[in-house]
Amino acid sequence: MTRDLRDGSRGSDEAPTAAAGSETRLPAYAAPVDAAGVARARSLAAGLKTRLQTAGEPAPVVEAAYLLDEARDRRSPLLERLRILGLLAGVLDHYFVEKAPALSDREQGEIAASLDPLLQRSYVELNESLLPALSELHGIEIRRPRELDQRQRDYLRGFFRQQLYPMLTPLAVDPGHPFPFISSHSINLLVHLGNPDIDIGPLSYARIKVPRLMSRFVSIPSTPEKRLYIWSEDAVTGFLGELFPGMQIESAYLFRVLRASSGSRNGDELEAQSRGLRHQQLASPVARLEVEAAAPDAVVDWLATNLHVPLQLCFRSAGPLALFQLVDLANLATPVE
Repeated sequence: MTRDLRDGSRGSDEAPTAAAGSETRLPAYAAPVDAAGVARARSLAAGLKTRLQTAGEPAPVVEAAYLLDEARDRRSPLLERLRILGLLAGVLDHYFVEKAPALSDREQGEIAASLDPLLQRSYVELNESLLPALSELHGIEIRRPRELDQRQRDYLRGFFRQQLYPMLTPLAVDPGHPFPFISSHSINLLVHLGNPDIDIGPLSYARIKVPRLMSRFVSIPSTPEKRLYIWSEDAVTGFLGELFPGMQIESAYLFRVLRASSGSRNGDELEAQSRGLRHQQLASPVARLEVEAAAPDAVVDWLATNLHVPLQLCFRSAGPLALFQLVDLANLATPVE
């Protein structure tokens, strides 16, 4: 059993189920209600089809490059560009979960190497263009906890204590408590702890899963002219001290796992499932690991080792994980009439 650092009343993380790797749904590109929006969506699909027919690169690389070009097109409406970037992330999630596991290691490595620079450019576009424009044109701004004033931070602390804290279960990872099962598509925090209480014993890492039930964009007190939000994971990271009383938090890094769908498993794995082996053995293999860019190489290597994922399928993200939820961010905005 994996140790719960708060009260010891809960065991290991959720066991894998048949749906763990098969819940992937491609995000909606948009919900256009006018003829112009419908026409743009059809044009996007037609353009992608043409690019796939004429390009000589693997399909996921062609799709990613095409959607990135469309998201960077300043002639398109801002919210449409934001949704397209979210669609890009969703398309790649689908590839890693459904398609990549059937390829050889060499093919996976070559495609991953081609995708990485496209992903880095997508973060540049988001951080340097789309989010600033969203603030300017639609009055929606995403901030980090350190950028909040005292009133807003007090509100966020109350939100954390009342809404988040009951849903969080820090799980220790040490020689006596193995690395916990990490569910597919989940956003997690790997917390490095130092100087723990003597009653708890030696400890180096703890894992926290960001609850899926909460909105990815947490509203904080603001004004009608400027609506402020923070990423849900920041609402957890900002108050780690309350989860680990008496401990020193050395560092904390976000990571996200994608597991191959059940349909991607080979015959041996399906036979193992039918025999009812331990749930750790039933878990679909990790098809992609995302880690925030600030994480040291040693942390990425440690995660890759414990998740049994080759380094060629590990990606560093210079921004928020799970960008497919940019579609939800675009839906928060009211287009300027």
